[in-house]
Amino acid sequence: MNFEYDIFISYGPSVKKEDEWINQWTAKFCEYLAIMISRLTDRDPVILLHDDLRTRKELLGNDIANIFSKTAIFITIIAPEYIESKEYLKELEEIYKIIYVKSDSTSTSISRFFKVHTHPVKEELQSGFLENELSYDFYEINRYNKKAKTYDINEEDESYKKFWSILVDLAYDVYNSLQSLTSDKKDISQPHEKKYIYLAETTIDQKDNRDILRRELQYMGYGILPVTQLPDDGDKLTAIIESYLKKSVLSIHLMGAYYGDYIKNSKYSLLDFQNQTVKSYIDKSAETGTLAQLIWIPNDLKASDQRQSLYLKRLKRDVAQEKTEIIEAPLEVFKSILINKLEELNEPASPKTKDRKKIYFVYEKDEKGIISNLIKEIAGKNYIVIDNDPDTKNKKLVSKHIENLIETDAVIIYNGTSSKEWLDSKIRDLIKAPGYGKASPFLTIGIISDQKPDKNTMNFLSGSEVIVDKEISPAFLKSFLETLNRNNDKRS
Repeated sequence: MNFEYDIFISYGPSVKKEDEWINQWTAKFCEYLAIMISRLTDRDPVILLHDDLRTRKELLGNDIANIFSKTAIFITIIAPEYIESKEYLKELEEIYKIIYVKSDSTSTSISRFFKVHTHPVKEELQSGFLENELSYDFYEINRYNKKAKTYDINEEDESYKKFWSILVDLAYDVYNSLQSLTSDKKDISQPHEKKYIYLAETTIDQKDNRDILRRELQYMGYGILPVTQLPDDGDKLTAIIESYLKKSVLSIHLMGAYYGDYIKNSKYSLLDFQNQTVKSYIDKSAETGTLAQLIWIPNDLKASDQRQSLYLKRLKRDVAQEKTEIIEAPLEVFKSILINKLEELNEPASPKTKDRKKIYFVYEKDEKGIISNLIKEIAGKNYIVIDNDPDTKNKKLVSKHIENLIETDAVIIYNGTSSKEWLDSKIRDLIKAPGYGKASPFLTIGIISDQKPDKNTMNFLSGSEVIVDKEISPAFLKSFLETLNRNNDKRS
């Protein structure tokens, strides 16, 4: 589609002197956003400001509706100082008509209307058509006095960084919509086929973490769904969520401390409803569908109400399936697992390697010379060796260790001169693997150590066969591989 204007930024008429700060804030917002969009598009976007529109109307008699029809993206600043203006609300309604009534576009996957909130605005002051539009909150609520503070445009203020974080999110979303709407223009490159991720809406305590993930996934080139705010109505939600899932390769759900309010026409909260819908969708398309699901539960999460506590227990008990993983770990660990999952989805295992079993070696760096021959011997028998070499400068060894536990089929722990505490800690890592997201037990576990592991700890490994020996020997290797292959045949 061809547009004369890329973006129209709408804001209310001038206010009284004591509220002059909102005009200053708006001016800076417009300036910074223009800079961000120009960097993303490698050109100067054609941006029409509200003041320009008023001037054109007063001096030239331009028809506002005609100008709006030639505009691709609309950004409206919803501030308490602006929203009370009847003139402003009338203008917003005209924008709405242009986008949804008079427009020839039938696409629902491209957002053209973006709301910027500088402060909470009472629902009764917002017209109904604004409810489900994308909203970017440039404020935060103080958890103690419940008062709202607008993110400041003054770089000396502590909230200045938060202002830029939200502005970057907005700029990327505007750019993506602009790219889709104007892809026939020579100065904006034709987009490649984009992969989408459904990043489920979450509770307020996980909003910042959702924003972090959203931002990082966008930087990696993924489109993030939903593109508009989900309606608070169960009768409408299922079809909308499923339409997003059809486009997505992965669905991500962040669990918080709160269950949330029940949505209309449903016995579930939005958090729960989304997960129920995704689970049902995966079940229905189990044979042909490609959608995978990751559910993150912070390892230190404490539920703030009984409903959430019961829900998390039900989630851990009932949801796990082949295409769904529940990860109970710190956020950085979850992000590492997420990246690993995306790499797996982008580059599925080839027919030659997908049936080869993976064996993960765990040892201290001082033992590398001793364990290296065993590693080579197993690799030569057509197994895939995962060697998390501890003698590297990798600063994310813990995250990688957890990823390896999730990915591997079997484990060999070698304890030569290390302490018994080190050995027991590695065994405890194996016990924690299901909590990190491992879907099935290890086919076998090998422990080479002249120190006996703690009996009570070993009892928790009852789901896997454990082969223990004091030293590396042909008998240990034969017993380990026979057990691995026998259990693999049983599982197949």
